[in-house]
Amino acid sequence: MEVGRILGIAYNVIPVEDLEKSAAWFVKHFGFNIRDRREGNLSLFRDNRPILYLTQSDHDSRAVFEVRDKKRWVITFFTNDVLTLHQYLVSEDVKVGNISDEGEYGKFFVFEDLDGNLFDVWEHHDCELVY
Repeated sequence: MEVGRILGIAYNVIPVEDLEKSAAWFVKHFGFNIRDRREGNLSLFRDNRPILYLTQSDHDSRAVFEVRDKKRWVITFFTNDVLTLHQYLVSEDVKVGNISDEGEYGKFFVFEDLDGNLFDVWEHHDCELVY
């Protein structure tokens, strides 16, 4: 292993209005576990891997931006079965977009959390992801 290099991403910080409600939503829909509670913040892990750091914010900014009047996400999750996850989220009334099959680039869809933060989900079997 190289020393003094970035080895990955530790957390993605996400602003939310109601910390407990948002954390429960992510736990329910994605099986994350809650760790490291601090005043106004908490960490969400997948097993022992940090995923999201929710921070309570009374500001209306969210983890989304626009390009040519189209909302874009800042975080892409990966899955080994985009169709099953998409169907589950639809059945739970989560706001999701359609699945886009981009051939060699994989399959994608976007979803919104309770606060309007936008996320992308990606399935690609030819890309090695270490987790």
